[in-house]
Amino acid sequence: MAFPLFRNTKEMDAPVQSTFRWHWRSASCPPCPIPEDYRELYPCFTQSKAKEVARDFEHPEMVQATFYAMLLNGNVELGIMSGFVATNLKASIEGLRWSLFESWMHVNRRDLLEAKLH
Repeated sequence: MAFPLFRNTKEMDAPVQSTFRWHWRSASCPPCPIPEDYRELYPCFTQSKAKEVARDFEHPEMVQATFYAMLLNGNVELGIMSGFVATNLKASIEGLRWSLFESWMHVNRRDLLEAKLH
């Protein structure tokens, strides 16, 4: 696993809050909105719960961070990725370097969706 094992959005909130480098946040580089097909990419993610927690912690980017972390873990668990790629993507998410993960997600979207079907 890239992040601690969890099965739902609520379980991911604590690791996202405690391990991500929120002091590195920059208004000039906010994350992209969650993709409209987020349920197809990772069905266990609950956007409403993530938004609620993000409001509580006053970190609006927690919604994307939680989704990205869950998606990363899900793909490691499915065997779609491992090793160097997973480690680098985990570091980019923790460091709030959204563009690296978002680029990877965009390039691999088709493979991610196909893997979910099988």
